[in-house]
Amino acid sequence: MSISIGTSSGTSLSTNFYLRKYYSNNQNAAKSSKRKELSSAALAFEDSRALSRAANSLSKTDFTSKYQSSDSKKTTKDEDIDDSTRASIEAFVETYNNAITSGKKSGSRETNRYIKQLNILSKKHADELEDIGISINNDGTLKINDALLKTADKTKVKSLLSPEKEYSRNLYRISRKMNRAAEDNIRALANLQGMHFDVSL
Repeated sequence: MSISIGTSSGTSLSTNFYLRKYYSNNQNAAKSSKRKELSSAALAFEDSRALSRAANSLSKTDFTSKYQSSDSKKTTKDEDIDDSTRASIEAFVETYNNAITSGKKSGSRETNRYIKQLNILSKKHADELEDIGISINNDGTLKINDALLKTADKTKVKSLLSPEKEYSRNLYRISRKMNRAAEDNIRALANLQGMHFDVSL
């Protein structure tokens, strides 16, 4: 999906743009073709770091900004979210799912504890998530309903993702703790193998 911000900037963004932003420290972790080259522990670290960055970024989104779709045939209601917000939400869901999946495989009990907390948090806000086109799978990952997300009301999105709201606030808090747990795990594994682990912040 390609979107243009503004009427004259000509700047095109996509879900991949936001994935690169969330995974700015290690963009290989955002690429399915490269993820298999990283260990589960390393992925859990990168994914949880990207998730905290995604949560923080979404909470700072200006949901009232006016953007114009690159598709001139598309008509958007004033209350609908813009293409940029939609792309950032799609990237968030992919990052969230990556963090859940890699965290379960990391071998870290602490990391898995925070995965459970994320599951509880999302289930608590399941109705609000569904209102903007996001449902919860049985394994705790999220699924996007494209049709519903395209027509998501920006007031409902803001109500869920604004920094003062419970879901957004706790999502960031839990993902930060999950990242610290994943970092401790990968350091411990590196020490066992006599390797040095350098975290680039």
